[in-house]
Amino acid sequence: MSAEVKAALDSLEQRIETTLKGIQEKAEAGEKSGSKAIADLDAMLSDHKELANSVDGLKGKMTDLLQRSERQEEQGEQKSMMQQFAESDAYSAYKSGTTTKAKFELKTAIVNDGNDTSRHFQVQGVQGVSLRQLNIAPSLLQGSTDSNIIYFSRENAFTNNADGQGAEGTTKPESAADIVEVNKPVITVAHTIPVSKQALDDSSFLSSYLDMRMSHGVRSKIDAQIVAGLSGSGQISGWADSNSTATDPTGTTNIFGLANKMKTEIELTDFMPDYFYMNPTDFSAMETIMRGTGDAAYVAASGALNYVNNGMTLLLWGIPVIKSNNVAAGTIWCKSMMADQLYTRQSTIVEMSEHDGDNFKQNMVTVRAEARAALAVYAPAAIRSGLISGITAPV
Repeated sequence: MSAEVKAALDSLEQRIETTLKGIQEKAEAGEKSGSKAIADLDAMLSDHKELANSVDGLKGKMTDLLQRSERQEEQGEQKSMMQQFAESDAYSAYKSGTTTKAKFELKTAIVNDGNDTSRHFQVQGVQGVSLRQLNIAPSLLQGSTDSNIIYFSRENAFTNNADGQGAEGTTKPESAADIVEVNKPVITVAHTIPVSKQALDDSSFLSSYLDMRMSHGVRSKIDAQIVAGLSGSGQISGWADSNSTATDPTGTTNIFGLANKMKTEIELTDFMPDYFYMNPTDFSAMETIMRGTGDAAYVAASGALNYVNNGMTLLLWGIPVIKSNNVAAGTIWCKSMMADQLYTRQSTIVEMSEHDGDNFKQNMVTVRAEARAALAVYAPAAIRSGLISGITAPV
């Protein structure tokens, strides 16, 4: 029992005793005890009973707390978060003025029983997206145009007959130049995809995903058409569209021999070869060519192939190799940067519209991505193609 409760009971008992004594004295003197004295006595007796009941209730609560404390001691002490904080070194340092902040780690174990404390966690974006490396277009000279067609004059051939005049009065040597005008139309490369307004509203990541996916699709197609696009099919007129020169693979032994012949032919046209373009499958086949029977070394290890910049840059016969899935397997390309140029009329744009067919009535949106570009090939002789399947051993 607390000191405050005991003092209250003692005081009440003293008051009852005093009142009873007063009534007794009046009775002995022949006086009647007044109704007020009796009422006071009844009130004090009632208070005494209520206080006694309160004491009994308090004793019950104290007994329950004592039993819980004993159970906690058996199971290990469990303290509240505030108790742990008040007893922490961080709080002691804060009270003493050593620091202006107090930070502590909560030690109370929180058990996820029945998944009551778990919440749904959504990983943002769309996972597992594979994006093809777009490294062909960036390797070309870049230009821009404000027209729907590109015109340029191209030298098909030049015969250099420059020589000494000889005797005075004789006719000087005459050279010849074959120049033609070429035009290439600007091609629109585009695609669309339908999506509901509800999907766009309910998925915060969907619009950014579509923007990325649709624009990448356009740029990847431009990359592929630079290599193999055919103007008759409404595509960009690429290298394979009579804009290059084929290298005869006969007798080149392997891919190393074919690549060497291609770069040499470009050098013989007075251009400088700047890049090889290969499919990853063909590059892997080249990497794993063995030097000979009983020799475990690879041809590439002999110096024809080098890896620089921690393997980020691949050199074949000293020329950078661009690996791309937009190059068809079985074909290798080699070219000079001065041989062609990519002109852009409109960079890739992604737009959304409800005004397409029955979109408005169906609550649909059409997403469209498009770009406009043209490839101008200035020197077909400086763009060489090699057919790997045509490689044979020297006769």
